[in-house]
Amino acid sequence: MAKSEPRPTASLRAEHATLMTRLQALAERIETLHEQTTLDQLSTAREVVEFVRRQVAPHAHAEEYTLYPAADWAAGEGSKLTEPVRFEHVLVSRRCEALERAIAAGAAPGKLMHLCYGILGLVAAHFVVTEEVILPYLDKAFDTARFEKEVLTPLRDTKKTKR
Repeated sequence: MAKSEPRPTASLRAEHATLMTRLQALAERIETLHEQTTLDQLSTAREVVEFVRRQVAPHAHAEEYTLYPAADWAAGEGSKLTEPVRFEHVLVSRRCEALERAIAAGAAPGKLMHLCYGILGLVAAHFVVTEEVILPYLDKAFDTARFEKEVLTPLRDTKKTKR
């Protein structure tokens, strides 16, 4: 692959960038959570859960079924490359459950902020690991057309069916 050619994973990286922009905007809103009324605090915290449920979770589900098997294949037989990022999905889910319990209990703003930042930080770190550790294996193993056909198209199809 020549330097001027886009990486096979370029469109997936762009999708990650879009999600990160949304995540950062939400994190900025969380910064003012303590200044809001109680009902607005709970509503703002609920936005984090909804962001994960509607945008991150379908993406994560699709990664589990298409991206990660391709990355493990690209890393070589017996690779366990994707085990940590798969577990990060579990951690995000657990943290969302904790946030939902805190919202239901009408938790104090500090607790809500702590839980929200924990989720958003974990999701942001997950994208960095994916970009810097997982995707380089795929860029080496696939050309753009094959990556689109064998990984991206099934990934997008999986996201559509699991919403």
